[in-house]
Amino acid sequence: MKRIIMLTAFVLLLSGCSNSPAATPQEVAKAYEKDFSASAMIVFGDNKAEFDVLKNGMSISISLNSPAELSGMGIEIFDEHAKITYNGMEQEIRKNSLPEGTPFLLLEELFEELSDPEDFSLSTENENLTADFGDFSAVLSAEDFSLIGAEFPFYETKFTFSNFEFKSAE
Repeated sequence: MKRIIMLTAFVLLLSGCSNSPAATPQEVAKAYEKDFSASAMIVFGDNKAEFDVLKNGMSISISLNSPAELSGMGIEIFDEHAKITYNGMEQEIRKNSLPEGTPFLLLEELFEELSDPEDFSLSTENENLTADFGDFSAVLSAEDFSLIGAEFPFYETKFTFSNFEFKSAE
């Protein structure tokens, strides 16, 4: 009987520890105040695209690599504007003129929410951190908080990140 109680206590202890985060939202938010770069793949509905992303201050720059017909297109999101460049042409538009759920606006929302510790809760799952924002979630490396993926179920949009690198403060 004593062994059963000890075994049960041990299992409860382990299961309790598996959901407690290895970091705090404040630590994650501090990391996302820094500039960073990454490669990413996005799947939205039946569409798929690959791109490189760079956060520099309050600006987010995106360079599409695929699909082939959009390769080389650049999108820079800053303040209330988005600048789109493609084949030597450039167009600046107001962000609020883009449809709700535009993948690149979702990406901007993700980065903004990660930099505000009041906007999400953390849990540990499969040796990674899960940031829950209510309407969407993100998976982060527990080691350095780099983004692994994000999912926006309402918009049927998923991001997968690789080569994520925080830039050192200068």
